[in-house]
This record gives sequence, C-alpha cells and structure tokens, in this order.
Amino acid sequence: MKTIAELKQQRAAAIDAMKALAAKDVLTAQEQAQWEGHERTINEANTEIPKLEAAQRAAAAGALPVQTHTDSPQERTTRIESTADPYTDEAVAKKRGFRTSAGLTVGGMVRLCAAASGNLYQARQMAAEQLGESHPVTRALVTSVGASGGFIIPPDYMNEIIELLRPQSVVRASGPRVVPMPSGSMTIPAQTSPASASYGTEVQKIPASQQTVGQIVATFKKLTALVPVSNDMMRYANPAADAFVRDDLVKIVALRQDLAFLLGDGSNASPMGFTAFANRFAVNGGGTAGSWSSTADSVAAAGGNFLSSNETFTLATAAQELGGLANLLDTQNVPETNRVWFAHPRTFNYLYNVQNSLGVYVYREEMNAGKLLGYPFKKSTQIPVNLWDASGTNKDCSFLMLVEMDAAMIFDSMSMELAVSREGNYVDGSGNTVSAFQYDQTLIRAIAEHDFQIRHDAAVAVLQFVRWAPAIN
Repeated sequence: MKTIAELKQQRAAAIDAMKALAAKDVLTAQEQAQWEGHERTINEANTEIPKLEAAQRAAAAGALPVQTHTDSPQERTTRIESTADPYTDEAVAKKRGFRTSAGLTVGGMVRLCAAASGNLYQARQMAAEQLGESHPVTRALVTSVGASGGFIIPPDYMNEIIELLRPQSVVRASGPRVVPMPSGSMTIPAQTSPASASYGTEVQKIPASQQTVGQIVATFKKLTALVPVSNDMMRYANPAADAFVRDDLVKIVALRQDLAFLLGDGSNASPMGFTAFANRFAVNGGGTAGSWSSTADSVAAAGGNFLSSNETFTLATAAQELGGLANLLDTQNVPETNRVWFAHPRTFNYLYNVQNSLGVYVYREEMNAGKLLGYPFKKSTQIPVNLWDASGTNKDCSFLMLVEMDAAMIFDSMSMELAVSREGNYVDGSGNTVSAFQYDQTLIRAIAEHDFQIRHDAAVAVLQFVRWAPAIN
C-alpha cells in the first residue's frame, strides 16, 4: 500500500503534467490518453489520501506515549501535544518567544530544502518524518512547485509573508488597496478632468462638454534579496531555527519595499513613492519638483501639495504646518477616508514632548491614542533626518507626509519566490566574494514582484525641510 506522501507526490506530478498538456492548443491521441491517465491518478489520490489520513488520526487518538532513552521530556511533549503547535497557534508561538506564528512555515520550508541540498522531494520526505504528514510545513512543501531547490509559495500561503511584513512596513500597515496583478501589468482608466454644467435661457443652446480620461499603468518591479544563513541553524529541527530563517529573510525585503513606497523616485526599475507622486502633482500644476540630498544643497519643491518648514521652529510654527498639510488635501477635495501621517520618530518625539507656555503637553494625550489631529501616524527611521536644505545652512532636515491611503494601491504580481543553495558564492557588504560551501552557509534568494501607484497624486501632502526635534541629546 502506498503511503500518504507517495500518493501526494504522484498527485503533484500528475497535476504538473496536466498543466503542461493544457498549454497546448490541440492534443494528439497519445497526449489525450496521457491526460486521462493523469486524471485517474489525481482522482485515485483524492480518494485514498483522506482514508489514510483518517486512519492515521484514529491510530494517533488511541496511541499511548512510549518513553525512550533518547527522548527528552520536551520532545515527548511536543510529539504528544499536537495541538500546541507554534506554527498554527498564535498564543503558543508568543508563549515560546517567537512573537508570531506567521512566517514560521516559510522558515521551515527553507530550512528543510537546505537540509535536503535543494532536493524538493527529499525535503518533503524529511518533513513528513520529522514533523508528520499533517504539519503545515509538510503540507506547504507538498503543494509547492519547482525544481532544483526553487519553490513558489502558493497563493493560499501568501499571507504568511504579508503578515510578517506589516509590523516592519509602515506603508503596508496603513491600509492601502492591495490589488492582485498576476499578469505582471495592469491598466486602470482614470478621469483627468470633469465635464461642465451651466445655466441658460429657455431658447439658448446647451453647450456641450466632455470629461477627459487618462490611465494608470502598473507594471511589476522586481525586488530581490540574497541572504546567507548559517547551516548550524539550518540543522536544528525546531521552531526557533525556522523563526531565525524567517526573520533573516524577511527583514531586508520588508525594509527595502517600504523605502521604495515612501521615497522611491521610480529610477533603477524601482517603484515611485509618496515624494515622487507629490513631485509629479507639483509639476503638472506648474510648480517645481524637489530634489533632496544628504551631501549637497537640496532643490526645494514648489507648488502642488508641498510646504517648507520654518527652520527656526516653534510650537506655533509646527501647529501651522500641521494644519497646512491637512488644508492642502482638503482644498484638493481629497477625502478623509484613511489619512495617515508618516515621519521619522524624531519628528513625532518632538510633538509628543512639546509644551505650551503653561507647561501643558499639547499633543501627548491624543498621540497616546495613536492619533495626531485625528489621523493615525506611522514612524519610520528610513525617512532621513540628514537632508540639506536649499542653502546648505541646515543639514538635519526631514519630511512629514500626510497621505490619503485609500488612494494608495499596491499591485502584487508575485508574492515571494524562494530558492536555496549551499554551493553558490555571494558578494558581501565589503565587496568580498564569499563561498557558501567553504563557510558552511546556505544562501536564500528571495524575489518579489509588485508596483505602487496612487489613484490621485493630490492625495499626498509633504512638509519638506522639517527640523523638529526634542531638546534631548
């Protein structure tokens, strides 16, 4: 009798073969027979697998734990208490110090693929032996596709990655519209100007008018990362190792994506970010685009939804500028569906600690509730605090942005593709070529494809050259 792992392996192979045949316009008689054979294999597996799984569950329910000399109490407890699984139970994950269960499955998949030297079938077998047939990592490896150590996380596993990105990625955490873009590009019609209406006499001809229409074109931008991980960690078959792999992999991907959404200028095949959309709105309205630098005099943006902060800031000037950003959005008829502030922590720490002449903390009570002027705020250290102003006098400038996030759109073309290798070389941060084989490391390559767009450029208001800072060294 075939095992569950063997049946699932055969079913996966049959599905892959049917996909290849489905791509053809016309099937030969031999190919048609192959199609029917694969279909029978899938149907038989779908019938037999639930039976075997039910038998396993029944056997497990009636089994008694057997103590061996090699089993530690913790290992026995882990095997017996199958419901106390940090991979699926958020409370258990937090209790064991992993912060969240999200992404542990991904870490386990990478670890086992690395342990199997890129052999996906062997990784599946190892998962079944170490973790069991019904474990999330085993199921993920069985349903994934690929060869030579590469695999794609299926759509139903996409949230494993997205949920982990959110605590680190302030833009994704702020409620933008997330639009699937499986073909890699998408065109969205957009109205650029309205029709007109007018009053007239009984016999006067009604003047004709027509709205004009443009379009938003989203095309995928390829985000890549190469992360070396010690094989000593890969060899540990427990959730702590999987959490380590997960955190190492996702951290750099999350930060780079967030930086593009905040400040990307669209160059070097990267997405445009908030400041670029604000620049485009200023230029389209007859203003000037800004160009900001941390090594030379910046070019101040003028017009559109830009304001320049007072270099000798006070509570009064800060209050005026905060209200000014909100007013810019209001006067452009931008809705208040989901407006969010974005700034460096230094900016918010100033507002949190600033007092009026009576010694009252002006914004602290509201900020303790996570709001500023009624809008939630997000802090990111990726927003710089070392920009030069237009004259080069001040070299500690930053941004404060107010964005209507209902207008922001993230187009996800491919959530994440992972590949592992133990034999490859990589170039480290110092420009040195390092051999993963020689240093007993596993290389994890991550690729994600997405784009970032704004439905209305007017939905972004930017305060440039912000120097607000608490008087604390």
